[in-house]
Formats: sequence, structure tokens, C-alpha cells
Amino acid sequence: MVKTRFAPSPSGYLHIGGVRTALYAWLYARNQGGEFLLRIENTHIQRSSQESIDSITEGLEWLGLNHDGEVIEQKDRFDIYQKKANQLIEEGKAYESEGAIRLKSDCLSSIVISDQVFGDVEVKSDELDDFIIMRSNGAPTYHLAVVIDDHESGITHVMRGDDHLKNSARHIQLMEAFEYPKPQFVHLPMILGPDGARLSKRHGAMNVLHYRDEGFSSEALLNYLVRLGWSKGDQEIFSIKEMIDGFDLSGINKASAKFDIEKLRWVNQQHLLNTNDNELKLMIEARSQIAKDQEDEIMTNFIKAYKNRAHTINDLVFSYDSLFSDEINYDEASAEKFLKEEIILPLEDVVDVLKESNWNQESISEALKSVCEKHKIGFGKIGQPIRIAVTGGTQSPSIDQTLILLNQATVVDRIEAAIEYIKGN
Repeated sequence: MVKTRFAPSPSGYLHIGGVRTALYAWLYARNQGGEFLLRIENTHIQRSSQESIDSITEGLEWLGLNHDGEVIEQKDRFDIYQKKANQLIEEGKAYESEGAIRLKSDCLSSIVISDQVFGDVEVKSDELDDFIIMRSNGAPTYHLAVVIDDHESGITHVMRGDDHLKNSARHIQLMEAFEYPKPQFVHLPMILGPDGARLSKRHGAMNVLHYRDEGFSSEALLNYLVRLGWSKGDQEIFSIKEMIDGFDLSGINKASAKFDIEKLRWVNQQHLLNTNDNELKLMIEARSQIAKDQEDEIMTNFIKAYKNRAHTINDLVFSYDSLFSDEINYDEASAEKFLKEEIILPLEDVVDVLKESNWNQESISEALKSVCEKHKIGFGKIGQPIRIAVTGGTQSPSIDQTLILLNQATVVDRIEAAIEYIKGN
């Protein structure tokens, strides 16, 4: 049975690179009907924290990357590592050196790492030294702990970043010393920033929970990441089931991928468009302070009007709160550009015709058209001032589609308030 694992170090938060590694390991296990394990690599007690562990597990839970069995924590296994290190000393395969234990590197020939992505990777014997497996303070090194844990957990496929390729040569030495069977190695190319540099916070390598807070859906984020180094034809948008059913190791690319926040926003937009209106309603209500008691019909009409303009659920919430708030806050730059003295008379006429309107989209459109004809101006001259007056900004669906979401008196009051704002400036 296929067994994969995700083994983060709890010295920080779960970031994009770690999520993609976990995702690929999770997808492959689920595709093969196997198991996906979670191991916390906290042998560095001073550098590890419970806060980081909690953040990592919260991130995995939000993403839906559920693990099988109990979480393994290396800090609870020090006795096992010490026993295994002593075994190697007794067998003449390791020795004490200034309080530390080193593996004897007796390689007379190169080590070849058979990797599912990069093929055979050769590491010359002169690059292999007697490396430390137990530190003088009694803590195991990464090399010893990971080899023992992977073997005892029955891991069949070791999936991790390609920065571990050289480490795998050392791990093969340890496997041979313990007479362990070798797992399949799957080294994943690094994720780079848009400028080709190593991914950092300025590129998007922040806590994965940041993306949740910014309004991205977990499914969209996983969809974006699965394509950041893996492909299946030209398909861009995947459901979780499609990812599981389609994932294979042969589709993993050798080349490093570049993180692109705008592409992520586009993917998230596609998932929003595929989300039914009832789910969107619940999502808006969960994030908005003023959406709780909204009439279903108005909320549905709002979603239909604004849905295709949003990239994240936060975009929808911002538009909702801007439109339905009791207090309208004008975007300063937009107000300065469009709320000018020469538009006062047309806006006063807009107020008059809207008061007499039957308050449906057709009558609103006809009323505004009559004002444009009277003043011999294009619709753009009054369109943006009305948008600012009613929503606070210049981004909204068509004017008639926007205004009809509010009651007649509210719209009239807001346009009159904008007229007074212009006069006061």
C-alpha cells in the first residue's frame, strides 16, 4: 500500500511551498487508495513551538488535507533514535566524535538516487563525508530521524523539495547501514517568485492562513498550487475530486514554477463563479457585519449583479458593505475627480426624475437617459458621480442594476448628500 507523509518543522508557519508538498503527497496517497501521514519534525526543541504546530495543523485543516492515523512528533522518539545510533556503533558503522555520533562513510563509488521526477541523480563519493547522526546534546540530526521514522512508518514514497536531493544520498547511506529497503524518491522543483528569485514573503510566501483571511477559498488555492508544477493536458480549473482522480507522478514538471498572485486571483474567481448563490450568501453573511438580516431576494440580486466582478469573497463582502452601509465613505481620489461643481445641476435633475420613477431597471435607465438628453451630455458624465454617491467608489455593475438593489428613498438621499458634498467643497 502506498504511504506518503508531510513532515514540517514547527519553527514557523505553513507557507505556500510546504502546502504544495503536502498537497502532492496527499493527492498521490488518495489517488492510490493509500495513506497520508503527518509528522512534526521537532528535534530542535529550542527552535520549535506549539504555536507553530497549531498554526500548521490549522492550515492543513482549512485546506482539507486530512491525515491518517495519529500525528507523529519526533520530540517523543529520542530514545528510539539513541538506541538506533548505538546499534550502528556496535556494528562498527558509526563512531563517537567529540561527544557526537558520526556515520562511517565508506563509499568507494558514487551513490545514485533514483528519483521519480529527475531520474537518476549521481552523487560522487568524494562529496560524502562522515556526517553527524546524533549531536553531543543527545538530539538526533534530521538525517537519522527522518530515515528511521520513514522506515518505521512504512513510507513508500518520500516527497519533498529538490533542495533535499543531496540529503537523499546521505539517507541512502543510512538505509544501507540499517539494511532498510529504499522508498521511492519524489523531489519537487522549488517554487520561485515572479522575478525568478527564491520565494519569499514579498512574493507570497506568508502563512497560508493569510490567504484564508484575504478571502481565497481553500479549493481554489489547492487548484492553483496543483498546477504550479504539475499538468494534465490544458486543464486549468479542477475540483478536489478531479485533482485526486487525475494526479500522477509523471505529470510533475522538472522546471521550477513561478508564483503569480494574479493567476491565483483568476483561479479563485473561476471557483467563485462556480459556487452556487446560496453558498455565497452564507459566506458573505459570515464575513459581513451588516448582512445578517438582509432579505433573501435582495441578497440574491446583489450576488448575481456583483459575482462576476469579484476575485475573492472579500471583494464581494467589501462591495456589499459599501453598498448597504448606513454611512457612505467616498473614495477620495474618485470624489475629487468626479464630484465637481459642473455636475450639480444634472445631479439635481437626476434626483427629480428618480423620485418620479416606477423603480425598476427600465424606468431608472429611461430617467437617467432623459437627464443626459436635457443637458446634452454623455452618460459617462453622470454615471460615475452617481456610482460614487451611491456606493462610495467607481466600481459597480451597470447603474440601473446597482440602484435597483437599494430602495428608492435611499438612492435619492445619497445623491442629495453628494450634491451637498460638492457644494461644501
